[in-house]
Amino acid sequence: MLTDTQILVGAYRVPDYDDDIRYPIQVHDDVLGPLWLYREVEGLRGIVRTLTLQDAYEICQDEFMTRVPEDEVIEAYGFYVIFDVIWKAMRDEGELLAEFNTREEAEKCCLDTIQREECDLIEGYEYQPNPTGTGIVSYDLYGQDLSLLTQELADTLGIRLQVEEG
Repeated sequence: MLTDTQILVGAYRVPDYDDDIRYPIQVHDDVLGPLWLYREVEGLRGIVRTLTLQDAYEICQDEFMTRVPEDEVIEAYGFYVIFDVIWKAMRDEGELLAEFNTREEAEKCCLDTIQREECDLIEGYEYQPNPTGTGIVSYDLYGQDLSLLTQELADTLGIRLQVEEG
C-alpha cells in the first residue's frame, strides 16, 4: 500500500454514513514493510508499518495497548484489596493473605507476595518489550486481531491513510 519513499503520518476512519466524520487511528511507521492493523473488540486501535508480524505485535504492545498504572499492578497479578470492617489482601481465588488497618499496608502485602513468589501475570495482561511506566499492558480478553492491512480491508473499514513523501 505504501512505497519505500512514503511515510505513514496518520490515519483515520470514515464511517460509511457520513464522509464528514473522521475518527483518528494511531499509527507507527518503522519505514519498511507492510502495514498491519491492530484491532480489539472496542474497535481499531492502530496501524503499524514494520517488516514482520512479531515486530508489529511488539510495537502494538508498546504503542497501542492500554498501559497499566501503578495503582492497578496488583490486579494484573491476580491480587486485590477489599474493605470489610478491616482492609484485606486477597488472591484472585478468594484466598485471604492477611488483614490490615490501612489500604496501603494491604497493597504492600500483595506487592511483597508478588515479588517473593515470583507470580505470573494473569490472563489479559502482558509485559511490554520496551517497558514504560509499570511495563505492563492490558489487552482485550474478548478478542484482538493483528492482520495485514490490504487495500480491500481498508476500503471495507473506511480507513484512509495520510502519507508524505520521504
